[in-house]
Amino acid sequence: IITLLSFYQVFWSYIVGMLTNLESLPLDRIHSMLRMFAMQDSSSSQCSVDDLRRFLDRKVKDQELQFVNGFYRLPKSGR
Repeated sequence: IITLLSFYQVFWSYIVGMLTNLESLPLDRIHSMLRMFAMQDSSSSQCSVDDLRRFLDRKVKDQELQFVNGFYRLPKSGR
């Protein structure tokens, strides 16, 4: 059984790439972009916005992401 964390960890590089290029994105936009570009198989139907939120919130807790005014973004380097 694939855990939620390991399922989304596969897509972490896509998320980092999106946020590197676009700076910040709301949850729904990250979810729709992942579904469009990274989740082409049937497992994408198991990918809910709530599950993605839990994964991203974990990244915020681990200080790998920031969540400001409804947008996720990468922390600025040199902190």
